[in-house]
Amino acid sequence: MLNSPETPPVRLTSLKPYVMKTVLGFFVMLGMQAMCLGEGLPVTFHAQLIRGTDTEKPAQSTWKPVGPKLSKQLSPKFRWTNYWEVSRRATSVVPGKITRLRLAPDREIELELREADYEVRIFNGGKLSRRSRQKLESKMSIMGGGLEEKESWFIVVRQDPPTVE
Repeated sequence: MLNSPETPPVRLTSLKPYVMKTVLGFFVMLGMQAMCLGEGLPVTFHAQLIRGTDTEKPAQSTWKPVGPKLSKQLSPKFRWTNYWEVSRRATSVVPGKITRLRLAPDREIELELREADYEVRIFNGGKLSRRSRQKLESKMSIMGGGLEEKESWFIVVRQDPPTVE
């Protein structure tokens, strides 16, 4: 018996404030969760512009030999006997925001931090030349290109601070 004389009928209008408060509370919690996800913790990245060459001395006095950790990564994979750090920059990247760094007058990179990975975009002379996406667990990304037969350039993006010899 839906409407017995003992129980008063349930009126829809009496539930309206309760339902509205519940729906409003749901949307407030959903909005707060979205704000918290959008404000993820920044990650510090270190970007290095590297020249690989067979010359014993750097082309410029400001260039330094790369550190032992990076040298162990580059030497078995590439043919150059010497790797010189041309420039280095560090930045904190916030999830969902693009950070741009100039490593040389003609070389820039963009870093974009996503949920589980990050993307590196290399610009050569203002034009996009390469793009790579890496998992955050991957602590180092190495991309490069040739200048001529005597040397190559590399851009290294890493999460640990680089060292020099």
